[in-house]
Amino acid sequence: MTAPGPGGPGNSAFPSSLRGVVLIGLAVVVVIIGLQILDDSGTGSSASSSTGSTTTSSGSEVPPPHANRSEVAVKVYNASDVQNAGQQTTDKLQSDGYKMLPTANFNTTQKGTIVECRPGYEGDGVVIAGFAIDNGATAGPFPGNPPAGSEEANCIVILGTE
Repeated sequence: MTAPGPGGPGNSAFPSSLRGVVLIGLAVVVVIIGLQILDDSGTGSSASSSTGSTTTSSGSEVPPPHANRSEVAVKVYNASDVQNAGQQTTDKLQSDGYKMLPTANFNTTQKGTIVECRPGYEGDGVVIAGFAIDNGATAGPFPGNPPAGSEEANCIVILGTE
């Protein structure tokens, strides 16, 4: 039979609440180290906690997304040849809180989906591409020769085939 610990039977030198805090602290450190390792790999997008900005896979820093998504006007163009794909994406983004402009169709198909945003909205583009659409979509700058009907849009989404 073993002798009870310093605090009496069933008690250890450290109370369970202190052990819990230490374990949570260790878990946070492990997550931070893991994120740093992933960030150093140079792939994908990552958030920078020190500046509040977002870094794209090309390494360019963009402003953080708007906290109020209703301030971001988005127009979806369907270039996928899938009927109603543009409206479905518009409905999803609207349910996510974005201000949606009427959907339009392109006469040609495009491979891949891209979200293109005006300066100051690049962080929103990263969020829309990576989380709201999440089909391998990429984020990029607003085109120099934007499609018709995008005058009021902060971001445009061009849905393409996968």
